[in-house]
Order: sequence, then C-alpha cells, then structure tokens
Amino acid sequence: MNIHIPDFRNRNCVQNAGLYLLAGLVALGPLNSKILGAAWLFFWVFGFWTAFRTRHASPPTNPITAIAASTWFKSCMLALILASICALIWQEEADILNAPLRLLLAAGAAFCLARRGTISFHARVIFLHAIATACMLAFAWTVFLVAQGPYMSVRASLASNAIPWAVVISFYTSLLLPAALSEHQSVLRRRLWLFGVGCGIGAILLSQSRGAFLIIPWCCLVYAWFWYRKCEKNDGFRRALLMLVGAITIVLASSWFGPGDVLRMHQVVHDIKEAQTSENFNTSTGARLYLWEMALDGIRESPWIGIGSIERMRRIKHAGEGESEEELAKIQEVRSLGHVHNQYLHSALDGGLIGLASFLALLIGMAIAISHLGRAAPVAAWQLGGVLFMHATASLTNVNFAHNYYATGLALAVILPLLSSAHEATETRKP
Repeated sequence: MNIHIPDFRNRNCVQNAGLYLLAGLVALGPLNSKILGAAWLFFWVFGFWTAFRTRHASPPTNPITAIAASTWFKSCMLALILASICALIWQEEADILNAPLRLLLAAGAAFCLARRGTISFHARVIFLHAIATACMLAFAWTVFLVAQGPYMSVRASLASNAIPWAVVISFYTSLLLPAALSEHQSVLRRRLWLFGVGCGIGAILLSQSRGAFLIIPWCCLVYAWFWYRKCEKNDGFRRALLMLVGAITIVLASSWFGPGDVLRMHQVVHDIKEAQTSENFNTSTGARLYLWEMALDGIRESPWIGIGSIERMRRIKHAGEGESEEELAKIQEVRSLGHVHNQYLHSALDGGLIGLASFLALLIGMAIAISHLGRAAPVAAWQLGGVLFMHATASLTNVNFAHNYYATGLALAVILPLLSSAHEATETRKP
C-alpha cells in the first residue's frame, strides 16, 4: 500500500499554489510579524481544508507521523485547558490564551493532515528552502540595520522584540542543520541549507539576543552526532566528543578574549557584579535578578493558584514603594517592565502549579513526540529536539509567550518535523 499524500504535490493547481504561497510567507516572516501571522493563519486553514478534502484517503503505512502529531496536539490541548482554568480563577482577559490557542490550531491542522498521510518529499524540500531563505533574509536585514544605526535601533527595528525574534530564527536553524547533514539529500541542497544555518547564527549574533546564543553549542552537538554516526572506527565517539568540546571551547574563548564582546559575556558579569555590590538593577541582567527574586516571593505566598497577572503587574510597577528616592532610582528599569523575564517563574507566579503545568505540558509533549520520532526518523527527531532545546532554554531568561510572533513561530516550527517524519522513516527503510 502506498502512502497517501494529502494533495500537496500534483493533485491540482490550487494546492500547488497553496504550497508555494505558504512557503513564501514563511520565507518573508523574519521581516514582518504580520507576514508570519499570515503564514500561521494560512497553514491551519489550508491544513484543515486539505485534510477534509482527503478524508476518504487510506491511512499511511507508517503511523509514526500520526502518533507524534497526536502527542503534540494532546499536549497543546492540555496546555490550553490548564491556562483557561487559570484565566477563570483570576478572571483574566482572553489575551493570555493567545499563545496556547495559536499552538493548538496549528497542531490540530497538523494532526488532521497526519491522519491522512504525510507531506511529500517535494513539499518537505520546498519548506526547507523557505526556512533557509528566511535565515538569509534575517541575516541580510540585521546587517542592513547594523550599517544604518546604533545597537538599540537595530533591536527596535526587528519584526518583533529582539529576543523572541532571535529565538524563532534559532528554531529555523535547528530545522535546517539536521536536514543539511542527512545523507539522503543532494550536495547542492545540503550546501544551501548549511549556508542558511550560517546566516541564521549570524542574524542571532547581530541581534545581540543572549537568550538565543545557545543555538551555537546545540549546532556543535548536532554536527558531532551526525559525524559520529558516519564514522566507522571504534574511536568515533571519542573523536566526536573531543570535536564537540573543542568547538564549544573555541567559541566561548573567542567570545571572551576577542574584541567587541560578541556574546556579551563581559556585560553579563559586569551587570551581576553591579547588582551585588551597589544594588543597582538598572541593567538587563540586574532587572532580571530583581524580578526573579520578586517572583519567588510571590510563588511562596500562593504556590497552588499564583497571584494572577493583575497583581503581578501591580507588584512590578510599584516595586520599592516606601524606599528612598535613591533606592527607587536603582530599580527604575524594573518598574518599566511587565513580566518577570522567566517563563517558568512567570507561569508559576500568575497561575501557581496549574499555570506552570500548562507550560510544562508543551515541553513534555514535545519530548514524548521526539521519543517516537527517534525510533524511525532520526533527522526529524533532531529537528524537533533543537526546537525543544531552544524553547526550553530561551524561556529561562525571557517570557517569550508574551509576544505573538514567538508563539506563531513555534507553532510553525514544530509541524515540519512532525509531518515529514513518515516520509523519512519510509526513506530510511529502502535498501
């Protein structure tokens, strides 16, 4: 029995046009938040429509796509339910459900498509080309902005807040690298996608968003693993491990001792020392330290249901009340912010264990999906693993879900490895 493709290649002109339109929107997404939002909207509408058109198709021979997509869909559903409970407890506005709702709609469309089959090899390549183009455009745009103005104007001119924007680019990089290292692709495609990886990392560095810098060691890890898998010698693992450690050491050493403080490591150390010695929290790192301590205090007060977003905002805006003018001047940066710059603490502060469980449901669901993919589709597993790694680590220093651009980018980034996994599994079984 052949795998039924849900009208993504040669069935009719409408679906061909839809494929290229979606790819074009993804490629232009780094330039404007509305374009990426249009890509998300088009995917789930087009996905549901395509799945409905092929509702009589036979199920695929390999169920890996349906299993992984079902896991992700269920985790998004659970996250939305738990977030809704928090909203009802504290009578929050519906805006706080934007992120889980965006994830759920895209996951639902992917689940419906997965039950009908998988995206074709042609569509998979087109989407990877679109993602590579997005990384190239992101790099070209940041280079242009750097040439035009100072650092702060560069960050202000990006499609969204610089941190979630950079993390979305790191998602794209995570999707490109495993595919570029796969032996099942042509040399030209692999070189194009590797160039896209380089452009993605360059755009992240130019954006000066430390929350996304961990994409560099992740790429080193992915490269070392694929290199080890191709090595037939007994000492292959040792050599791969040494290469990984060496690459990370070189990156960190060059950033620390090189001119310009590329990774802003010296700035972090300076900010921490300033916060500890003079209690001046008017820096990005200092404000985070203050807010994290404030969040922990609030969680201790109400660990089960949190304190709600209104009370959280009140505490931030009125931080240091009753102190002297001199002390208030040291936390002006803190009082200008709206969240605690840590997604885990933010979720627990607003909704207690329920809110934290809502966020963790997404991480756990993604991890379970990866475990399913790893059995038969290692490239897809590494792709989704990179998305999970960057999502989990970037959430330590920022509340990225406060930005619709981030939730939209994450929703689209997860679906590619989910929908392309069955094709990869079939491909790897060929003699």
